[in-house]
Amino acid sequence: MAGIFSKLIDFMEEEEWKYEILEGESVLRFHFKGRSGRMLCYADVEEEKDWLIFYSYLPVNAPPEKMQTAAEFITRANRGMRIGNFELDFEDGEIRYKTSIDIEGGELTNKMFHNLLQANLSTMDRYFSGIMELIYSEKSPKELIQKIEGAAELLDGLEDEDDEDDDDDEEFPSEFDSELKPDPDPDTDDEEDDGKRRYG
Repeated sequence: MAGIFSKLIDFMEEEEWKYEILEGESVLRFHFKGRSGRMLCYADVEEEKDWLIFYSYLPVNAPPEKMQTAAEFITRANRGMRIGNFELDFEDGEIRYKTSIDIEGGELTNKMFHNLLQANLSTMDRYFSGIMELIYSEKSPKELIQKIEGAAELLDGLEDEDDEDDDDDEEFPSEFDSELKPDPDPDTDDEEDDGKRRYG
């Protein structure tokens, strides 16, 4: 039976993602360009534990003077997250989103790869502009989270109204349901990583 890393490679090839394998590691590095910005991403496989982990990174770190407000933002954002969570490194202000799965005793499918990656990238894309605004403005974490999640609640409400009016209506587009589209120019700005990103 093929290992997790082999299946991951097959999935990335089938979906036409451009990636690189980190030397000596069961880790892929790739990029994603969302509605809000461009993200550096990793897929980390731990075969002996049957783990698959996706990470997406914000392109800038929270500066020391914003560390506490960034921590509050992430704590507020993480509440209610069903799949994955934000992480903040207090050493350097690095911010990332993580989704993971333990496949022990199960069979990993391409749909599971897709759903895990979709949940990661769409969530980071949804909160991306709010985190950037937090770093570069004086707005409070509470205000920014309410702005992000309030917009999502409005979309959910409109979806419910549409369902009541006509079950045959086209599904209302949601920011969370955006299609996964590989970055068309993945080689640009690789200097932003310079090997310092941690994926474990």
